[in-house]
Amino acid sequence: MTLVTSKYSNVRLAPPFDEWADLLTIYSLDNSRLDALRIAARKRLVSAAENYVLRLHTLTDDADLPVSKAPVLTGQTAEQPIVVTGHQPVVFHSGLTFKYETTEQLAVDSGAIAVAVAIDTDSGDAGQFSYPQADAGAPDAAAESSPSALATLEIDSLACSNCLFAHGRLKSANELQKLGELIARQLKDVSLTERAPGVVRTFQGLAQLSAAKASVAEANAILRRQHGIGGRMLELPLSAISAFPEMLAFTADILKQARRFAAAYNSSLEVYRDENGIRNTANPFPNLKMTDKSCELPFWAINHDRKTRHVLEVQFEGNVTRLTANGHTIDSFTGSITAESLEPMLLQNIQIVPRGALVTASLRLLFSDLFVHGTGGGRYDRFTDEFIRTWWNVEPPPFSVASASRYLFVKGKLELERLDAIQNQLRDLQYNPQRHFDSSVFSEDLKSRLVQLCESKAAAVEKMKLAHASGQSARQVGTAIQAITNQVRDEVSAEFEPQLRRLTSLSAEQRDATNCRTYPWFMFS
Repeated sequence: MTLVTSKYSNVRLAPPFDEWADLLTIYSLDNSRLDALRIAARKRLVSAAENYVLRLHTLTDDADLPVSKAPVLTGQTAEQPIVVTGHQPVVFHSGLTFKYETTEQLAVDSGAIAVAVAIDTDSGDAGQFSYPQADAGAPDAAAESSPSALATLEIDSLACSNCLFAHGRLKSANELQKLGELIARQLKDVSLTERAPGVVRTFQGLAQLSAAKASVAEANAILRRQHGIGGRMLELPLSAISAFPEMLAFTADILKQARRFAAAYNSSLEVYRDENGIRNTANPFPNLKMTDKSCELPFWAINHDRKTRHVLEVQFEGNVTRLTANGHTIDSFTGSITAESLEPMLLQNIQIVPRGALVTASLRLLFSDLFVHGTGGGRYDRFTDEFIRTWWNVEPPPFSVASASRYLFVKGKLELERLDAIQNQLRDLQYNPQRHFDSSVFSEDLKSRLVQLCESKAAAVEKMKLAHASGQSARQVGTAIQAITNQVRDEVSAEFEPQLRRLTSLSAEQRDATNCRTYPWFMFS
């Protein structure tokens, strides 16, 4: 398998990418009930995701945008493995782009089904993105190789407001066109003129999608897919998956033994923290709150009419179980809770959806043969692995990690890293330059002078040793050694201190703009 990584830096693939195909086999759980749910859920996932992609195509066509003709990576779930990844339906940056590209490449190479899950049940600003703005105080603002010339980091949004990602709305077509023109001007002002046309095209597409009444989540998916970021993958929001009968059954099994589940979850968290030396009780997730008559569960109760979500709590009174959120009862059950008994909530536009570790636990147990995480998910899903083994008593389907960075100001970032390294080791450069002769830190002229000075110093040191050995005075030799030491220090300082003055003049905002790895995908097109 081949994976293009040349445009990225800080690439992390765990395990190595050429080992991923060995992990991608049709997985069977050693739990008859769970495995039966899994078989049905996988088939339903692919069918629903195919329909969702068709919905995105319809919206694309409604917006008078070209519809991709690339074949999606679908197939028969009984015969082909499913590789799953996902993220909130936000404006993608390089790390997310790389994760989706890697997942898609694996599926292409392996003949697998690929599904991206949009975690639309989280809340925030789905349209937020960063962009560089020229710093009026920088005198050489056109020189990209100079970190002092770089912009400050600014933030804007495609969306009207923060809310559940499932309900985020785009700004008006006119506002989006003006915003695109502003970003294009700023890119030109920081010597990234070649990036401006792509931004203008993207915002024109956003304006057309806004006029077609697409949500922010839908617009983000449509445009990145057109650009080739997960464009061949099936796609489906978590809110849709959470309404599957199989997910309702999975949820009901937890609700009917809520206290045992919460206690096991908390116990697993404490063991995980102890084994990994984690002192912060909020990591990787906070413990679930428990009292004699209630317990918190890792679910959200979402009211789509009110566009709100609250932590789900379960209260017990005899054989009556109440589901509550934000102090209000959303449903009550007498006796056992079943998947069918949860369905009436859906008719009221109320959903119980997983949160935290339960998101990937449910996706891995019911759907995926390999789940592709970013760096953060790769850390916390080691806890998920242990909890799956503890609670469901099955070996979890595997996961892998794909992460990388991409920078707008490549030369500026390299220069900043170079100057930071010089500043951190300046004293050693001044007093032990010979340790750095094999690096490229010194200019050739300075290196030549330093080599001669170091040779003279070494000869003087040997002369001092001989004088000491014969009992003669070495004062003059010592004075000569000190003079050479001072000359070396001054030579190094003369070369680097003017450069370091540029470094110290940088503001925190300029540094942030240089080091930012979350610039949106459309600034790289």
